Parts: sequence; C-alpha cells; structure tokens
Amino acid sequence: RERWRAASAALTGPLPRRQPPSRGADLCELQKECQNRGALPPRCVRAPGHLVAALLRSTQPPMSLHALHAVGPPGVLGPSSQRTRAPCVVRRPERPTVLFTTRVAGEYNRRRLTSSRSVVRPMSQSQSNHNIRVVATHTEDAVASLESALSCQVPDQDKAPTQAGRVVRTTLKRNRPVPGAVGAVDAVVTLSDGLNATLCVYPDGALEVWTVQRTKRSGPTDLRRRKLISRSYLTLPPSVDATDVSVERSTESFCLVRWGNQAVLQVEQSHSTRARETPGAWESGLSEGFTIEFAVAKRGASQMAEVVIDLESSGHWFGGGHLMRQHWPLDKGCWEIGPYYPFDNGPNGVNTLLGAQWYTTKGLLVMVDPDTPFLHVGMNSPKQSSSVIDTLFANCVPARSWGVGIQNMVREYLPRDASASLRGDGLLRIQARSTYKDKNMHHPLHDWTPDDGGELLSQRLNPTMRQIVGEDGVIVKAALCAMQNVREAATAALETFQTPNSIPPDEMLKAPIWTTWARYKHGVDQRDVEAYAEEITSRNLPRSIMEIDDKWQVHYGDIKFDPVKFPKPKQLVEKLHGMGFKVTLWVMPFVEEKSEAFKEGKARNYFVQTDGDTGLFHWWNTPMVAALDLTNPEAVAWFTARLRKLQEEIGIDGFKFDAGEPCFLPRRFRTMKPLVQPCDYTRLWVEQVASNFPFSEVRTGHHSHSSGVFTRMGDRFSTWSLSNGLQSLIPTLLTSGILGYPFCLPDMVGGNAYFGLRPDSELLVRWAQANAFMPAVQFSIAPWDFSHEVSELCISAVRLRERAQARILKLAQDAKEALKPICRPMWWLDPEDEQTWTIKDQFAVGDDMIVAPVMNKGQYQRDIYLTSGLWQDTNNPAMVHVGPKWVKAHDAPLAVLPCFVRVQDALESHCR
Repeated sequence: RERWRAASAALTGPLPRRQPPSRGADLCELQKECQNRGALPPRCVRAPGHLVAALLRSTQPPMSLHALHAVGPPGVLGPSSQRTRAPCVVRRPERPTVLFTTRVAGEYNRRRLTSSRSVVRPMSQSQSNHNIRVVATHTEDAVASLESALSCQVPDQDKAPTQAGRVVRTTLKRNRPVPGAVGAVDAVVTLSDGLNATLCVYPDGALEVWTVQRTKRSGPTDLRRRKLISRSYLTLPPSVDATDVSVERSTESFCLVRWGNQAVLQVEQSHSTRARETPGAWESGLSEGFTIEFAVAKRGASQMAEVVIDLESSGHWFGGGHLMRQHWPLDKGCWEIGPYYPFDNGPNGVNTLLGAQWYTTKGLLVMVDPDTPFLHVGMNSPKQSSSVIDTLFANCVPARSWGVGIQNMVREYLPRDASASLRGDGLLRIQARSTYKDKNMHHPLHDWTPDDGGELLSQRLNPTMRQIVGEDGVIVKAALCAMQNVREAATAALETFQTPNSIPPDEMLKAPIWTTWARYKHGVDQRDVEAYAEEITSRNLPRSIMEIDDKWQVHYGDIKFDPVKFPKPKQLVEKLHGMGFKVTLWVMPFVEEKSEAFKEGKARNYFVQTDGDTGLFHWWNTPMVAALDLTNPEAVAWFTARLRKLQEEIGIDGFKFDAGEPCFLPRRFRTMKPLVQPCDYTRLWVEQVASNFPFSEVRTGHHSHSSGVFTRMGDRFSTWSLSNGLQSLIPTLLTSGILGYPFCLPDMVGGNAYFGLRPDSELLVRWAQANAFMPAVQFSIAPWDFSHEVSELCISAVRLRERAQARILKLAQDAKEALKPICRPMWWLDPEDEQTWTIKDQFAVGDDMIVAPVMNKGQYQRDIYLTSGLWQDTNNPAMVHVGPKWVKAHDAPLAVLPCFVRVQDALESHCR
C-alpha cells in the first residue's frame, strides 16, 4: 500500500521531460516489471510517447487505481490545463495494442462487474499515428473514454484489421450504452419483457436490466428516458472462453445462450406461457421481468452456479431474512457468503426466518427459487485481503466451528457494520452449490447431502440444459424484475405467494400474551403460574393468553404434565380460563431419549435417521434428543394426535411451537422422503403441524406464507444494541412484513434476560412503547417488579394499543387478502421520497399512522420524518404538521411515545 501511495503521488506531480525508453520496449516486459516492483517504474511514468496503453495493477482497492492512457499531444479531450492526472506515456512497439487487463486476486476481489474477457485488438498504423489522449481517474471512465476515442474519433477506423487478438481476463466495469442506442452492439441477446424492462446479455456473462422511467409526459418510448437498475454477471467457469459464446435459440420471449459445454443460460419472460402453465411454481405470479436459469457443468468434487449483482447500481437493499444484526437497509452491513437455511444464530448471522427475495430503491426485484439446493448467499461480503501475509494467515487458520443454541451465544454477532475500516465487496452473491462444505466455516450441515443419490437435483435441469452441462450440472434459478420503485417491487413479490388461509385469533391481536419464560425460566410450576395470573388480573391488565413455557414436562416429548410441578393441571387450566386467559404450552419437534415417546416412536421409525439408526443430537438444553420425521405422514399424525389428546383431557387451547430450524438436525440426517434441501423441514413444521392449531406461534419459516399463525422473532437480548437487542426490533419487524409474514410477534418486552442480564427500567419502558402498535405484544418480565412508576408507564403503553385495536384488526384482514404488511417501512408511504429509504427507527401502521419510538438510552428528544400529507401529533392534537418534513428535536420524555396520524381528507382540504 505504501508503495502504491508513493507511485500515485508521483503520477499527480509535474511531468518531467525525459527520454523515452528504447524503441524495442515490450508491453509485457513493462507490465511484468511493474508487478515485480509493486508500482509503475519511474522511467515509464515520466517517458513521453505515442502509444495508447493502460497499465493496471492488481492492488487493493481496485477502484482506486488510475487508468493512465498515454497518447501524444493534447487536444482531443480538451486542453491539458483541464486534466487532473498526468498520463503514463510509453513508447509504442511496431504494432501498438490496446490493453485492458488486471489480475484477479481471491474470491472477494472486485471481479464484480463483468468478470469479462476482452480482446486485445491490434491497431492500424493510421490509428497509432492519430494522436489520442485519454485521461481518467477510474477504470470505468477510462474504458468508456478509450472505446469512444477509438470508435468515434479516429477518422479511418474502418481500416483497422479485423483479425482477433489474444484473449485476456479483465475486471473492468464497462459503461455499456442504452439498449437500442448506437453502439450497443456487444450484447449477444437483448430481450424485452413486453412491458417496461429490457435485459441485455453479453458474451462475458454480464447482464444488465434497463427500464423505462415513468413520466407525466405521454408519448412513444424515448431511449433517453431509460434507466439502468441492475448491473450483474454470471460467474463463468475459469476455463470458459468468452469468445466461445453462441445463441442456441432466441424468440421475443425466450433465449438460450451457451458457452461451449461448460455453461448455459436460459432467459424467459416471467409472464410467459410456460410460467403461466406451471401453477404453484415460485415464479408463476410474476407479471413483469425475466426468469433466468444458469447452469454450469460440474468439474471435480464441487462446483457452483453463481449470479452476482452490483449493489450500488440498484440503490439501497431490503428483504433477505432475519439476521442477528438486522441492518436496514441491508447494504449497511457486511454479510459474509455462507449457507442460507434457517438457523439459530448462524455462522454468517442468518437467523430463524428466511425469504428468497430482495428489493431495491430503484425498483429492482430479485427472487431466487426457494428450493435451490445448497443455496449460499452473501451481501456486501467483507473483502478478503490480497496481501501475501494475510493470505498465508487465512490458509493456516482452521474453519470457524459453529454449533447451535447456547454454543453460539459467546460468539461475535453478525453481520458486521460496513465502515471505513471494514469495506464490503459491494455485491449480492447468490450461489447454488453442489455441497455445503466450506473452507471458511464448519456448520452443523456441512457434510449433509440429499439421500436420493442426486436424482432430485438432476431433475432441476431441463432436458436441453442437461444435454449441454451433463446430468450432474449445478443450476441456479432467479428472477430479475424492473419495477418503478421499491414498494412496487415488494408488492410484485408478495403477489407470488399463497395468501394465509386464516388470521390469528382476535384475542391475540387485541391484548398482550403473558408468558412464564423470562420470569421463571425452567423452574416454573403450578403455584408460579397461578400467582403470575393473579398479579396480572389484580392490576386489571388486558390479557389474551397465559403461555406455560419450558419446563412443564418430565421428559421432553412425552407431552404430559410433570406430576410434581403441576399436580392438578386441569384445575389450573380451568382457573386460568375463569380469569380470562387462554392457555398454551411450549412444545418442539424433539423427543428426549429417556421418554416413553422415544421408545414408541423409535419402534415405528418416526424419527430422523443418521447412519442407519435414530439420530440423537445436542440442542440448547442438556438431554440428547431425536427429531420428528416430518416427511412421514404417520409420524406427523402421531405427534398431532398426542397434542389434541392433551387438549381434550386438560383443556389446553393451543401451543407455542419452538425450534424447527434444520440446523438442529443430526449430522448426515436422512428422512423417509428425501428432502431436496434442509429448509423443507422448516416448511413442514409450520404447515403440517403448527397451522393445525389456531392459538399457536412459530419462530421459523421458509416459504411458508400460507400459514395464518404468528411468526415470532428469535429470542431477543435484554440490551439496547442492534445485536439482537431493542434496536433490532423495528428492522426485524419490517423485514418480516416485506418478506410476506405480516403476523409478526416481536418476542418478549424487555428481552429474555439471559445470563442474569435483566433490562433496566428505562429499557423496559422504551421496549413496551416500541412494541405497543406492532401486530402483537408479549410480556414476561413483570413491570411491577421494578417500581410503581415503571409499571404505570408500561401499562400506559398497553392502553395506547387499545385505541388502535380496530385499525390493527382491519390491517390483519387486509394482510390475509393480499399479504400487505401490517407494520410498514416509511418508504411504503412514499417510495419515491429518498428521505424514507434509510429510516430504521420509525414505522407506519397501515398508511395513516407513523410511530417513532425512542431506541437509544438516555435520549429524550428525537428527529422524526413525516411523509407527504397532513399529520396530527397524537400527544398534542392541536399540532398538525405538513409533510414531507423532518420534525427536529421532537420532545420524547420517558412517558411519551411519539405518534402521528394522517388527518382525514375533509380536514386536509379545509386546511389547504
């Protein structure tokens, strides 16, 4: 780095007059010398000449390199006084060449933009004699300027030789012209979706999506109104020659592009006839955009098919899934590439709920087939150092070992924040791999493979692709859709999902759920539950459910009350019913080895297998357990029948269905029916078990939108932090909604108080306020255990919710009809307003209510953004604000939850 800084400083100085190098100087030798020295040689930097050349060095960061193109006297691009960089001038050889090249160093290098191959084109003598000066400070500008000069400003360009030169790899980002414009000749295919979008496919695997901007002016489409909303590329195998590209088939709605027998791309309009004729397919509901299928031949033990999308060209990003550190927008973090399945604190930060779609503020929708085998995802992944020392160190460090549950509590919570000291690669990387094995991380399913011998994987390839890349080819399927804004992109994705078959019971939407977990943990017994209920009712607090959490059984999986801790469970339930509570119990799909249920289920092969026997494994509690085989209909019926028997005998109303993430399953697990990928286990847990019980909740999900149950956030920590604390609450809530899970249960007010870390009074009050207008409220830590003042402030927040009951019930019904979020991001109200794009500590309830809780300790004022319209301050009804505007330093003492409602149309008209 120091050598490069010194070289850069030398380049920006005055240009001394020196003699050029010898006439026989060779570009390859000069480039080799530059690489050996770690900087441009002084004699090359200062030597005048007449050769157009670019000497680019593979150093970090790539975009800080200056493409220095040497050419004769000034005049082409303006006088030399307007230039900011001194050109690098090298004496031309007998036949000068134009060279674009840089070396790719590691997976995280900025190979991002085309991963392309450029042809070194020989120049005619007339071209070399024509003086062209190109000065650029970024590689992108250098390439565009140089190509423009060569194609437009050389009078006798048509006399240039046509024979192909040798092929070299480049990582330069090319500014390609607007589709249909003069010069857009290097796209092998240009496909329209029949509406507003155009997709260009280039020989090097680069993809670009353009759309027509919506304007008030009507008339025919004008190319100048088009905008680029996505720049991406397909990662071609290293041995692929970009010149070996061919278009096998191409129609108005379909094209097939292949690179020899090593890679093939199929692009189709998302609303094509084939998509309409496949009901239930993941892309069947899309009305705009393109569906792409990219497959590569498997070479060696592993292979991957990868689609890489530039983040910056598409704006800010949202969606994905629940993360341990929930950045909003997602591009504010550095999400390392890793396995993408529901996890309990995964190795790259993924958590319990995952989606397969992303939205951007420019209107790009990226969707991935949720059934993609061995799916890996990363966004703005931390850059890998290219220094020799760091590389050697990385190769010596063993892969991070990641377990489940409490094993991960002491690890760093991910993803990290993007910052000046930690820069990401600026890419969304979507990979379908042939294995979960990863040299960087050791996770519970790293050695899992489908138990069908790969037959289900090969079925994902259509016959044409299978013929090109072979039976064992790897394929990734995705959709790229161009909408006008981020709200339209989110709406388009939500329309593809099956809507919920029901909504949670009104009781759960209206009044708080009270649970025993954070207050009593495993020690809960019948007396505790009765005392807790009496404390709630004596204060006349609203209530819906009393949830008896772990540990009410003797052995996990027996689904029988512990006769010592709960001697009269039926009487307990009857008493709770009389006090206005419904009663639910905590269950999970695990059965303890010592239980009677284990003996019965093992004899009938009702559990997940491993190595030919029932698979036993560790989880977050002590005893070894086996997992229910959810692919076995008899096992599911056996499990649910035992739950219903408990309901009939004791009077239980429902259940809290915990776990369900595949990360807990035993190593190399096997099920009765083969799973294409582990996420199927999560989907079956939600759809085959939990959705059968109206009073229920789950904490995980994967493409399970049809279930009308509450989806709880993973266990929150009792801190203010973004690392799974209070500050993560709103981003996680909003992510749930835009992923198609509107019935979000934000876990317990004040967190779970793990390791004896209880919330302080201020944190508990601010948490209750933040949670007040979310789809559901759940208490466990009793506010009255702190002080009378804290109790009154928390109760006040609950009373606020009562005023919004009708609104929340109406929005819940709307969510059932169209999966619209109940709690919405600020950009949902005005997606064209740039101020709304990065607001992470406010949310809207429907379209007519803005909630802005305080999320920082010791803060009693805050800035609040109001979108267009008239907004009334609910804490000061005489104050009406005209948006869009920032309300600066709005007073928010501990007793106040800032909240604004949209003024009715009649009043708004009167005010104007």
